[in-house]
Amino acid sequence: MRILPAVVLLTLTACTEPASTSANCDQRHQLAATPNWTGDCVNAQVDWQDATCQDAAWQMPACGTTTVIDGADFGGQHIQLPNAITYTDDPPMSGPHRAEWPHWGEYGFAPKQRWLHSMEHGAVVLLYNPCASDELVATLRAYAQSVPADAGGAFRWVLTPYPGLDSAYSLVSWRHRLKGNCFDPAAADAFRAAHYRKAPEDEGVDGAYACSWMGTNCNGSPGESSAADATTGGLVPRDSQ
Repeated sequence: MRILPAVVLLTLTACTEPASTSANCDQRHQLAATPNWTGDCVNAQVDWQDATCQDAAWQMPACGTTTVIDGADFGGQHIQLPNAITYTDDPPMSGPHRAEWPHWGEYGFAPKQRWLHSMEHGAVVLLYNPCASDELVATLRAYAQSVPADAGGAFRWVLTPYPGLDSAYSLVSWRHRLKGNCFDPAAADAFRAAHYRKAPEDEGVDGAYACSWMGTNCNGSPGESSAADATTGGLVPRDSQ
């Protein structure tokens, strides 16, 4: 097992939600100090998926060409857990999502209900089929890490497997998606130039959601309950396995 480098976690800010008389999983870090709140988020696993390879016979497809797909704008309403969210597009390119968005970086698995909020803030999300090769995942990671900061701050990105992805990898921004099987840096650069930070909210503040971020588990992470830890805890990015 390779050890991931130590990281420093900063105190992060999430979107402000309307006051509610019921416990909201997306505000558990705030509600923990609320009298009589148990700390449990019912059905917090509603967004979770098995992000491991489910098809042992799956093979990397032939390269072919990359394709850019443009989608409709389905808005960005905040939906609180435990309410489920469904989408027209798969993977979604816009739509309702959770209030807390992810830390920028790599995940063992990040739910679409989370990274859609990142895209609303101008981020590019890098998805890969759970059966994709380690080489492809490493290439996506290296690409995201190589993008320099700009006037909006550090590059805003999330890297995560996406169960059922119809290509080996995909780059997704608000209302747009690039799909392909062999990573094409020129196509990725063109996609980023056309769509990065061109979203409803140009917001560079890092997110508070951290479940399975960079090898961490879900214990104590904002946005997931302790009830979910048995199924989600300890899921780590590819390069630490």
